[in-house]
Amino acid sequence: ASSGSSGGGAEPGLGGRMRGVIRLLFGYLVADLLTLVCRAQEKAGQQLGSFVVLSGGNHSSLGEQPDPSEPPPTPDFCRGYFDVMGQWDPPFNCSSGEFIFCCGTCGFRFCCKFKKTRLDQSTCTNYETPLWMNTGKPPSRIDDSLHDPTRDKTNLIVYIICGVVAVMVLVGIFTKLGLEKAHRPQREHMS
Repeated sequence: ASSGSSGGGAEPGLGGRMRGVIRLLFGYLVADLLTLVCRAQEKAGQQLGSFVVLSGGNHSSLGEQPDPSEPPPTPDFCRGYFDVMGQWDPPFNCSSGEFIFCCGTCGFRFCCKFKKTRLDQSTCTNYETPLWMNTGKPPSRIDDSLHDPTRDKTNLIVYIICGVVAVMVLVGIFTKLGLEKAHRPQREHMS
């Protein structure tokens, strides 16, 4: 009986500890959520409930900090390029506030604020009109000297065989229809 009562006494203590751990985790999640909301409001410089959140706080966890000994970086110039649809996108300067670096991909460029995500524009090759956009004349074939006349003969043979098969099928269909009509009993006209 004593072992049963000690086992029963240990479980309520364990349940109380579990509730404490759950409360602690819930409190941590709520605090983390409030921190994220405050940071978002801080960026916008808006009010949060009855609290006023000031912008210009510590952004060390949000991005890279400029070195005070370095001069401020100069704004990038995104070169004009042809996007994936063949449309010319004109060049533009990245000089809007803190968005001063040319980022993105060779086919889609935009301004961003972090130097580590800057696009190396010298590696891109979409600065000239794509060949498929030249509608005046078709692009010249590179392999014209490698023209194989035997391929043309092969295609001609395939066309001849398909034609003969088609004619044989038509002859068979008309023969069958003719035989059925010939074997059909003649009906006399009844008035």
